[in-house]
Amino acid sequence: MNKKFQRLLLSFLLGISAFTSAIAQDSDQQPVLIELGNLSKEVEKFLRSQSSSLQDDIEINVKPIDSRLKLSACAQLSPFFPPGSKAWGKVTVGMRCTAPKPWTVYIAAQVRVFGDYFVTKSAISAGQVLSESDIVKVRGELSSQSPGTIVNSGTAIGKTMIAAYPAGIGIRQDMFKMVPIIQQGQSIKIVSQGNGFRVSNDAIALNNASEGQLTRAKTNSGQLVSGIARAGGFIEVQ
Repeated sequence: MNKKFQRLLLSFLLGISAFTSAIAQDSDQQPVLIELGNLSKEVEKFLRSQSSSLQDDIEINVKPIDSRLKLSACAQLSPFFPPGSKAWGKVTVGMRCTAPKPWTVYIAAQVRVFGDYFVTKSAISAGQVLSESDIVKVRGELSSQSPGTIVNSGTAIGKTMIAAYPAGIGIRQDMFKMVPIIQQGQSIKIVSQGNGFRVSNDAIALNNASEGQLTRAKTNSGQLVSGIARAGGFIEVQ
């Protein structure tokens, strides 16, 4: 083997070694990414835990996550609701990673809640006092009904209707003539609660509302919020 050939062989081997080392180094620098499918499972698990207190049938659908999203693997993953949210209807769930590399992403989902509620059995006139024969129980998606839908017949029987309604209309508490428990301009509390948490904020009521009626309020920060009027001077965000 002549010296020229030896030098060529040595150069070739050194080149192969450097190339292999570069590949290994580049591989070490590639971040380990979290599986988006696992992220969706964590969202569903969180929503089931938040809706565990409901005594109704639950159907959870997590919207597909954009496959182009690249997130580093996470050792400490914490799901959370944005303020005012709950496991009901269309929701957004925040997923926060605190270690080793912090990131936060928001994932859309829908929680469909099925249960019994009451509708008008026949046409109802304004000023009519509801009796047991005027209402009928049906089963359907509660999360698609308007806030304040009646799920207990005792909260409807004996109440006076403020307007006329046809048969088959879901009965809501804001359909009844009631004494306001919240006055426009009153200082109230906005309450949002779920499984294991309760958050309240100060606000000013923007309209009069009776028990169970939908009312609007403005927080000290200027945010407009809608919720259900409850005795004690607060509204419940749903």
